[in-house]
Amino acid sequence: MRLVIAATCVLLVTGCVSTRTAQIDNERAAALRGKVVTLTDRPRAGFVAMTPGKAMFAMIGAAAMIQAGQTIIKENEIPDAAPIVDQALLLAAQKHYGAVPATTPPVKIDTTDVTKLADAAKGADILFDVQGVGAQFRYQPLHFSSYIVDSSYKFRIIDVHARKLIAEGFCAQSTKDDPTPPSHDELLADKAARLKAILKTQHEECTNQFATQVLSLPVQTAAN
Repeated sequence: MRLVIAATCVLLVTGCVSTRTAQIDNERAAALRGKVVTLTDRPRAGFVAMTPGKAMFAMIGAAAMIQAGQTIIKENEIPDAAPIVDQALLLAAQKHYGAVPATTPPVKIDTTDVTKLADAAKGADILFDVQGVGAQFRYQPLHFSSYIVDSSYKFRIIDVHARKLIAEGFCAQSTKDDPTPPSHDELLADKAARLKAILKTQHEECTNQFATQVLSLPVQTAAN
C-alpha cells in the first residue's frame, strides 16, 4: 500500500505536500549572516515509469511502475537531485547573506514535521530542507509513443532554535509543452542521456525558483 501511495503522490505531483510559497522576509534574510546552516539528507523520492501496459492494472500497475522507475534510476546511475539543490541554495545563501555552512554532515531524516526537523538539526542555527517530492515519465494521452517528464521539489527554511518554519516553496517542472516530445526509447538511449538532461534542467530551474522566490535573491542562475 505504501508503494501505491508513493506513486499517487508522484502522479498527482502536488497532492502530498503543501504547495505554498512564503518568501523569507528582509529582516530574517539579513540575520542569516554568521548563522550556521545545515542541510537534510532524505531518502530518495520515488521515480515512476508510467507506460500504457502498466497503467492498465491499477494498484498492481502502480507498484510495477515504481519498481520499473527504481530499476531505471539504478541501471543508468541517475543522481538524486534533492541534495544538489539543497547544496546550491546553501552556497547562494553563503555568497549573498554570509551564512556559514555547517561542518557536520547533513541531517538524516524522513519527516515533514517542523519540530522534529528542528530538533534533529540541533547544533546549527538554520536548517535548509529540500525534499524531492517525486519524478516520473508518462505517456501523452492519445499519443502513447510520446513521453512527458515531470519532477517536483519542496524547500523549507527552519529556525532551529525557535523550532519554526520561516520560509518555504514548492516547485514543479514538466515537459508537457515540449513541441517535440521524446519516445520511450529516446528517453532511455545512451544510459538515459536525454532523461538525465531533462531532469538536470528541471532541478536547476527549481534551484533558481527557490533562490528568488524563497531566499529573496536577485534573479540569477543559482544552480551554477
